[in-house]
Amino acid sequence: MKWRCEWCGKPHEENDPPCDNCGHGSFEEAVTQVNEEVVEGGPRWVCLDCGRQHQKNSPPCKRCGGSNFERRTGPPEDDPLDDIKTGWLDVLETKYVLGYAAVALLLGLIVLAAVGGITLPGFAAETPAGPPQIASPAGSGDTVDSLSLAAVEGTYVDVYNVRRSGVGGGTVSRNATLDDAAAYYNKGRVDARYDNGERPTREGVSRFAPSCERPVVVSYEVAYDRTPQSLSQYQNETALATALVDSYIERGKRIQRAEDGLIGLDIHVGPDERVFVTYVLC
Repeated sequence: MKWRCEWCGKPHEENDPPCDNCGHGSFEEAVTQVNEEVVEGGPRWVCLDCGRQHQKNSPPCKRCGGSNFERRTGPPEDDPLDDIKTGWLDVLETKYVLGYAAVALLLGLIVLAAVGGITLPGFAAETPAGPPQIASPAGSGDTVDSLSLAAVEGTYVDVYNVRRSGVGGGTVSRNATLDDAAAYYNKGRVDARYDNGERPTREGVSRFAPSCERPVVVSYEVAYDRTPQSLSQYQNETALATALVDSYIERGKRIQRAEDGLIGLDIHVGPDERVFVTYVLC
């Protein structure tokens, strides 16, 4: 004996609802052989939320996820949503668009801060590459009372080596890169003294000689403006250089070590005849 669904007429071998065609939960005995194919225009189930048509009462809806179905009979109805053409822009919500825009803006600002284009709070500026700029302070770094300061510097290194040898230290050789490091520190001190410039730093010195792991910076000044004869008492560069070397040692300062045997030197005279001396050892 065969059974068939009371609603759609689908035949079944046993009375074991629900119907696997329409989902109906009641069968009836089939008195005559019925067509096992689903009859066109038979029952169908329509989602009341979006209008999607289904062959079975098997929520949720495949389109909108709704669970409110209604049984209907007759030819399938046209689904108005099938004629609507939509794109991905049509389904984007405003809050998500604004969120994506905010994230893109934040990432852009972080990139600009990383490359140095802008400075953001909490983002430390990256240490600039290369040595810092050497100041151009008041006074003179070239001559004083017709004496050449370049010649004074050359003689200073010679006298300094003699004094080093006297205490068992090795001699040092003049180095142009360390000269620039000494000039940066020395002229920066003069600029800070007379023109309120930015004070030099030991880190700035290290940027001139990155191969020198721990450069030694010795910096001092001699106030010749307080002596009766001033700088005019020195008749030549050797006399001034010797006086400058000895003025440091006479203060009880020890001769610093130079691991690599290199020295850089800068001598600058301020507008009040105060002499500034800085040397850098590596």
